[in-house]
Amino acid sequence: MTTNRRPVIVGVDGSPASFGAVRWAVDEAMRHGQLLRVAHVIAVPDAFEPAADEHEVALHAAVEARNWQPGLLVTTFTWRGSPAHVLVDQSQSAALVVVGSRGTGGFHSLRIGSVGLQLAAHAGCPVLVVHHAERWAGPEVPLPQHQPIVVGADGSAHAEVGVELAFAEAMSRGVPLIAVRAWQEPAHRWGRATDLTRCAATAHDALAAELAPWRAKYPSVPVEPRTVQAAPAAALLDAGRDALMIVLGPRGTGGFDDLRLGSVTQQVLDHASAPVLVARH
Repeated sequence: MTTNRRPVIVGVDGSPASFGAVRWAVDEAMRHGQLLRVAHVIAVPDAFEPAADEHEVALHAAVEARNWQPGLLVTTFTWRGSPAHVLVDQSQSAALVVVGSRGTGGFHSLRIGSVGLQLAAHAGCPVLVVHHAERWAGPEVPLPQHQPIVVGADGSAHAEVGVELAFAEAMSRGVPLIAVRAWQEPAHRWGRATDLTRCAATAHDALAAELAPWRAKYPSVPVEPRTVQAAPAAALLDAGRDALMIVLGPRGTGGFDDLRLGSVTQQVLDHASAPVLVARH
């Protein structure tokens, strides 16, 4: 297997959820020909306080990863400090960072709003947050293989990064793609009725134009453009209910230009049941 210099990094803490995240990371690394780096960051008040499981957690996860995929190249990394800060730093030279949405032990604060949220906002590579990752802690439960991937497309430059990554993921997995564009009724002007049919047609045409270059680049990916009259987060959560994963850019249209993570991405990260892949440059 030819490996990419940039590894897939997975954060572990010994919990079932972190082992589920390892299985997703193993799958990503194998499909893209990359090595896997298992990272255990120990958040202790005193950097010199002894930790009995200092190396065992990462080593155990690495052994399991090799058992699942014997041909995979796996390394381990154990550090003390802030899990979010360490993983953000490691992400600068990674292809992908994978974490469970919740954890215990070394990642006792690993839930959206802390480590996962900070990675989504500041990582130097895409971040996969695996919700309810304990579902896949053991090899007896297969990872999803045939469900579609859902991507949010609102026409912004940030969303386009997500669309590109979603097409690449769909092609590598051989699954269809559902591209969602939400639209809402504009504010009423005095004495003027809103033409909702025209609003829907405008959204449809804009989505088709946004997808056109990526459909040409990835002709083998089946694509379902879906325009929905709804709030963006609600539309994505509904479409992603039975999806393999939801892919988003770090932020979309609206809001402040200096925000690292948009409100829609935060809401989807908070409430999705499927894994969420946040694209970053």
